[in-house]
Amino acid sequence: MICPYCRETILDGAIKCKHCGSMLNLDPYNAINIDNITPEEIRAFVGTNSYYYIQKFSNFTLRGRETFCITWNWSCFGFTFLWFLYRKMYALAVITFIIFCIPGINFFMHIGVGVIGNYLYYRHVKSNICDIRAKQSPQYYIPVLQEVGGVNNWVITWSVIIGLIVAILFIMFFATITTFMGQHITRMTI
Repeated sequence: MICPYCRETILDGAIKCKHCGSMLNLDPYNAINIDNITPEEIRAFVGTNSYYYIQKFSNFTLRGRETFCITWNWSCFGFTFLWFLYRKMYALAVITFIIFCIPGINFFMHIGVGVIGNYLYYRHVKSNICDIRAKQSPQYYIPVLQEVGGVNNWVITWSVIIGLIVAILFIMFFATITTFMGQHITRMTI
């Protein structure tokens, strides 16, 4: 038997994949079948961590129709704006960036987006797959899914670079402050 999430060979009748940890859904009624989106299409569109997202997406279609259910996404919780950019959800990235500029909302926004992040990504994936399926011929379908979907690797690179620059500026600022305070304290004691 092949795991539908990570494509590794597992024992026949297994309940959980020993490679990726996904619970194996052996009930055909619980598969992702809204708009006839297959796990292969999701795997092609999502790219990185597709087995995780296929498992989370199946929670939204358990009853044969799309319904929201609470799931948790640590990446979305911790790095909301960057996660949206990384997963190519640009409109949501702009909205969260603007909302994060409002003091006092940041923490609650992180929690809320951590809870609904997988569902927002499911809706993004589903709408893009349906659009691409309607516009593309079968021979170019999978390559277009991979190109439009996937992740922006530049987000990680730029996040590290900007993080390092901010850390250096932070250190320089406090070094300047402590030096200035040290000079004033010695002048006051003399």
